[in-house]
Amino acid sequence: MLAKLQKWATGRNVIILVILDLIFMLGVMPYMQLLMALVMNQHPQPIDLSIPSWTPDQGFALIESYGEAGRKLYRTIELTADVVYPLVYGFAFALLITFLVRKIAPTHKWLPYLAFLPLLAMVFDYAENLVIVTLLCTYPEKWVGVAKLGGIFTFFKWILAFAAIGGSVIGLIVWGIKGLSKR
Repeated sequence: MLAKLQKWATGRNVIILVILDLIFMLGVMPYMQLLMALVMNQHPQPIDLSIPSWTPDQGFALIESYGEAGRKLYRTIELTADVVYPLVYGFAFALLITFLVRKIAPTHKWLPYLAFLPLLAMVFDYAENLVIVTLLCTYPEKWVGVAKLGGIFTFFKWILAFAAIGGSVIGLIVWGIKGLSKR
């Protein structure tokens, strides 16, 4: 998998995926939250934006607060936009990290493996989404064990995502400093 990431991590591919990530982060997902607010007549807190995690009680309270139309819309969002977005951000950051490592430390042994951080975040995001959809579909039943897993998945998603973002920012800074020092 690392060899494939290194092959795909061209400047062009990184730029395309980072632009797609920005479109989702600044356009698509806020639009989905706006739709939820309109349907629910409130500014809802999506469960998957709970940082760093959520408890079963918090999750069930949020699900109840959404109302029937809000739960249906949230389920639709989780099964459409939130299926595509983790794939976009996972590969955008994986390719960005791979690209940066190649630029700043091409012979380093373990740094290339940092590219797996956003891909692991993506896996935990998908697991979290599966839990949320399950809880939305089984409401008003309260599957506490499933909800506990969801909180754990959310926690690891955020830890890995923030680590990937931090690694990317550090990589960009180091690459910039290296570029400036060559002048």
